[in-house]
Amino acid sequence: MGYFRKIPLAFKYIFDGEVPFKNKIWIIFGLIYLVSPIDLIPEPVLGIGIVDDFVLITFILNKMSMELENYSYEKQRKKQENDIKGEVIEDVDYEIKDDE
Repeated sequence: MGYFRKIPLAFKYIFDGEVPFKNKIWIIFGLIYLVSPIDLIPEPVLGIGIVDDFVLITFILNKMSMELENYSYEKQRKKQENDIKGEVIEDVDYEIKDDE
């Protein structure tokens, strides 16, 4: 999965209450840096000021890549388990009749 395709997954990861806050710090730090007016390369400088933002986002997604993939796998596994549990047939009344 490409790094930029993981951005929506990263947002789900951030807002998931089951994920510990300490695991979310890298993504939160990246978002704060992205919206912050303080940059390593100021935006007006030769039109390349946005490059540091993209580099940082790519770095964070690279660093979090395996964690996000594990998160996605676990969510899919839990969904499949819940789907299987939903297919369980409840108790059924039955009667056995003799052919005599």
